[in-house]
Amino acid sequence: MSVIEAAGAAEDPAESLGDLLRCWRGRLDPQRIPGLVRDGRRSSGLSQREVSRLTGVSDRWYRELELGRQANFSEDFLDRLAFTLRLSDVERHGLYLRAIGRAPAPRGGADAKAIRALDGPMQRLLDSQLPHPAYLSDEAWTIFGHNQPQADWFPWIPYEPNLMRWAFLYPEAREQLVNWRDDWARPFLAQIRFACLQLPGSEPLKQLKRDILKGNPEAREIWDRHEVIEHPDGHERRLRLPYHGDREIAVNIMALTPLRSSTARFIVLQMAD
Repeated sequence: MSVIEAAGAAEDPAESLGDLLRCWRGRLDPQRIPGLVRDGRRSSGLSQREVSRLTGVSDRWYRELELGRQANFSEDFLDRLAFTLRLSDVERHGLYLRAIGRAPAPRGGADAKAIRALDGPMQRLLDSQLPHPAYLSDEAWTIFGHNQPQADWFPWIPYEPNLMRWAFLYPEAREQLVNWRDDWARPFLAQIRFACLQLPGSEPLKQLKRDILKGNPEAREIWDRHEVIEHPDGHERRLRLPYHGDREIAVNIMALTPLRSSTARFIVLQMAD
């Protein structure tokens, strides 16, 4: 039986959650994790310590998990774990079944009105930005259209399509976004505050704000600064890419708004001079 088949067959008592986790972390190419710095002793697979850091739990907590002694699984943790281990949809389904005995909820989607902005010509416009990453997001920063460089640079998109949720609720974001707190987190929260002021009736924005402030203590502290930014157009920031270790690159964020959907964002990341 293949690993994927085994993950879906959660009723098989011979295979524990620890068996699956050890297999999944052992097969992962560490170079896929942006910014991951290793001690040079392991050439493949993630260590327990690396998984614990990337999922935001203690080394002991994760070690106990693989030994079958931990049962307090939240959906947020399981989704972070599925992303860290780069699980397929079928494997994520198997993880949920093995860990909490039920299937995961469908992943969140973008606003229907914004999605209508993504047609053939708009996708061609995204693709024409090559080699620069480009994407479309709705009013609550859920990405609903992108080109291939965007997917190559940011491997989290298939797992968590919301930019802000990834940045604040997935510890791996701190590995990829250089100077996470001041250059990324503070401007992101200032943008969310402005969007909430601009669209006070938006339920997706309200839920996004609640999720971030509930799930990230540092975000709550930054939020109390009451900073406001309308958009990041022209800002220069630094990040790390998959298969580039801890090498940093600088990009300029170019922010546009399609006239056909005034709450959508068309973002292009240009390599800075």
